[in-house]
Amino acid sequence: MLAETVAAMAAAGGSTVVQAAGTDAWDGVRSRLALMFGRGNAHRERAELEHLDATAAALAVSGRPEDEAKAEAEAAAARAQQELIWQTRFAGLLECVGDAERDALAEQLRELVAEHTAAAAAGRH
Repeated sequence: MLAETVAAMAAAGGSTVVQAAGTDAWDGVRSRLALMFGRGNAHRERAELEHLDATAAALAVSGRPEDEAKAEAEAAAARAQQELIWQTRFAGLLECVGDAERDALAEQLRELVAEHTAAAAAGRH
């Protein structure tokens, strides 16, 4: 898989995590990502659920100050930070596995991003 493809998929994955957090879609996205990152290891899956919960908590806490402009700036910064964190994690995952597993994980990520994008566009977030 080309480095550009991995980077694009990682970016899409990072965006999906941030966009899904706090929505009705979150539980499904969260579960699928834990399985994807856990790759059959129950301990890793639990650790991933904790990472995902920390992301959702960080995004929920941001943007609560009294000053609306400050709240918006803090929320945007938190979204950007979490998106970068997950982009990096997706890239690392896709780069550290063999070709066959990379292809399978990439397909799972493509499906998740496409489903989330379609649901968000249809207002079924």
